[in-house]
Amino acid sequence: MPLSLRYIIVIAVLLATILPESYAQRRRKPKIWEGFSVTGRVGANHFFGDLVDDGRTHLSLGINADKELNTFLTARASIMGGKMSGTQFAYSAGNPDPNRIYAYFDNVYSELNVGATFRPLNVLLGYYKQRSFNPYVIGQVGMLYYSASEYYGNGSGQPDGSLWREKSGITASISGGLGISYWINSQWSVNIEGIGTFPTTDELDAHSEWTNGAGEIIKTASNDFYYTTSVGITYLIDDSRWKNEPKYNRKAYLKTRSQYRSSSKKNLRSINKKRRRR
Repeated sequence: MPLSLRYIIVIAVLLATILPESYAQRRRKPKIWEGFSVTGRVGANHFFGDLVDDGRTHLSLGINADKELNTFLTARASIMGGKMSGTQFAYSAGNPDPNRIYAYFDNVYSELNVGATFRPLNVLLGYYKQRSFNPYVIGQVGMLYYSASEYYGNGSGQPDGSLWREKSGITASISGGLGISYWINSQWSVNIEGIGTFPTTDELDAHSEWTNGAGEIIKTASNDFYYTTSVGITYLIDDSRWKNEPKYNRKAYLKTRSQYRSSSKKNLRSINKKRRRR
């Protein structure tokens, strides 16, 4: 065999073994994405500050990113924001009068949080990725931006709707709550969360003090508390390195296989429909 032909054969064999391996490595996601997921959220905030006789609930939107640290603990970063409002009634004979409004407020807010989630079932029953319902506990710290305006109502003795005061700023916050996720398939899940937030300010409603009939300045209760309930849709970018407990192997196999069968049947029906149309 000529020497040049031998070189060509050797090079062809090397390329046949190296190129597929290199292509597979390019397709493989970096380790940073293992157990990394992104969730879009929509829900409502419920304000429990000073001016909340009525109208305490408003829309909130957000997104959070999660990274599995181990089989039961996940690191989290989240952004949430929206609008808040509330109305305080004027009092007649010691009782609130819904027809007379003392003051009301509205604001816009956004919060940036970092924290973690803890999944107790993964500790008590063992790690199982395909678990249909998986509750978890949430703990976070963060920063909160707010811009609030307070207005006089028709029962305040001032012109109705006139601006009383405006407040804005950035404050620290601590939050925590509960959630539960529902596993759809290996990449998608949905979840519901309820999180309570304690900001280190009493000015989310721009109302931290008021003046009584004797001209005395009265400080309101400190720290405006609110909680947020939301629904999220989660996309898992890449599977985590953690393996199911051996006792769940067959259960996970059967669950995954049933989904593949269901998916293949849908694809087959779609193909048959296209053929019939032709």
